[in-house]
Amino acid sequence: MLKSVFAPVLAFILAMALTLGAAMAETLYVKQTNDGYLNLRSGPGVGFDILQRMYPGDQVEVLEVSGTWARVRHEGGRMGWTSGKFLEARLAFGQMLTVVQTSDGYLNLRSGPGSDYDIIRRIYPGDRVRLLDAQGAWRRVELVNGVVGWAHGRYLAR
Repeated sequence: MLKSVFAPVLAFILAMALTLGAAMAETLYVKQTNDGYLNLRSGPGVGFDILQRMYPGDQVEVLEVSGTWARVRHEGGRMGWTSGKFLEARLAFGQMLTVVQTSDGYLNLRSGPGSDYDIIRRIYPGDRVRLLDAQGAWRRVELVNGVVGWAHGRYLAR
C-alpha cells in the first residue's frame, strides 16, 4: 500500500524537478575575446579537449554551472563546457554594437540572414551599428546612415 502511494508522489517530485531545471536554463551570448573565439570543451577546465570554437554573438543555453565554468548547449546543438566569464546576457534590441576584426578586413552587410543573400555593402572593424533583430547567428542591424541589413553576429560585439 505504501509503495503504491509513494511511487506517484516520487514521480511527481521528479517531474517537478526536471521542469524547474529546464525553466532555470538561461540563454547567454559569447562575448568578444582576445583570440576572437571561445572554446567549447569536454569538461570544466582548460585541460579538457576542445570540441569546437564559439564566436562573439553565438547563443548558448546554460545547463549547469561549476565554479567559473558553465555547461552549455551551443546554438548549433553541441553541448560542452566553457568559461563563464566570456558569456553575457541577452543582446538588447536597440543597443549599439561594434564590428570586430575579420580575416578579410571587412564584414558583408546582407539583404537577409544568411551568406546566400545579396551583399548590400561592406562594413569595417570599428563601425558602429544598432541591433534591430536576431535570427540564429545573424543580426539585423542599422548603420549610422540608416542603411539596414544583416550581419553575422560572430563579428559584432558590445
